[in-house]
Amino acid sequence: MLRTLRVIAWDDPRCTDPLEAAAVAWEARTGGRIEISRRPLTAFNDQPLRELSPACDVMIIDFPHVSQAMQEDAIIPIEEIVDDEVTRAVSANAIGSAQASFLVDGVNAAFCSDAACHVAAHRPASLSGYGASAPETWDGVMSLAENFPGSVALALYPTDAIVSLMSIAAGTGAAPDGGKRFFSDQEAAKQSIDLLVRLTRVVEDYCWQCTPQALFKAAQTAPEIAYVPLTFGYVRCTRPEEGGWRFTAPPTDCGSTLGGAGMAVSSQSDLTEFAAEFVSWYCGDEGQVLAGKAWGQPSGLSAWNDPEIDEMTSGFYSGTRETQAAAWVRPLNRWWPAVQEKVGEHLVRLLRANEPPEKVLCEIESMYQALRSKL
Repeated sequence: MLRTLRVIAWDDPRCTDPLEAAAVAWEARTGGRIEISRRPLTAFNDQPLRELSPACDVMIIDFPHVSQAMQEDAIIPIEEIVDDEVTRAVSANAIGSAQASFLVDGVNAAFCSDAACHVAAHRPASLSGYGASAPETWDGVMSLAENFPGSVALALYPTDAIVSLMSIAAGTGAAPDGGKRFFSDQEAAKQSIDLLVRLTRVVEDYCWQCTPQALFKAAQTAPEIAYVPLTFGYVRCTRPEEGGWRFTAPPTDCGSTLGGAGMAVSSQSDLTEFAAEFVSWYCGDEGQVLAGKAWGQPSGLSAWNDPEIDEMTSGFYSGTRETQAAAWVRPLNRWWPAVQEKVGEHLVRLLRANEPPEKVLCEIESMYQALRSKL
């Protein structure tokens, strides 16, 4: 009997194109069919997974939500339905903390399938027009922005503004750890906020409405945009028709925040064993190479080490590998996504009001502690 797995993806070619390629390979391999449905990126970031569970067998999930999904029994921990050697193999194949980000109280809740982190992006053609090269320090970033207005951009939508601040702070050792204070080192945090304040003053106003994807889309008709010091990497943007961007490490002394996605098995699936087989294959060596060749953004080292994939993506993987391997993992507490969202919204209000770094830090800490006290 033919079996059809229902897979819910986020609505972006980076996610859906490799899944479609995998569906063809999986049917040829097993005779089973994969039915892919899509949800908007905003839902991927915000929608509780318990709402998806009845509608699918496999779901692509954002790791900050995995703790809540476990607590609400929306997913079956993947390590409970696959052999131990499969879990070990996927973990060994994962770059950096990609698989560790799906650990909840020591349990592998899902398998990593997609890797991303904060990196820098530049367009060689645009920089060449300025007679400049990609800056490697924050002083260089400021100099480029001041000498060529509009050349530097930064996504400052609230979620992205707070993640940029956390990446900067991670480079100083002040990254949030989910403790009593938002930042673990207040003096280093103030310095990080000061840098973000300076950046917001040299980029254009449209940046306040931009996510990274919106920024790259806007740049397609704005050739003056040449450099983005912090953005989640997006491999498809290396293609000439999508901007011909090149991705490298962020400026010196900056940290990086981990992003990416994973595959989880729904707790309400009637095809648990079949779903686990597909997830294990897709997140394993073979599936990850297939995803990379289909312009996905795999988390598996089997893809990151593949010279053909690196060449077709203009060095995306070799250019960001060290940064991806060292990227900082946000707190995995169930409550963290909601708190981060509210702190990000307040951060943007303070930045747009041109408040000094000292006040920004004080307000962030006050809001964070007030939210934490209600948990």
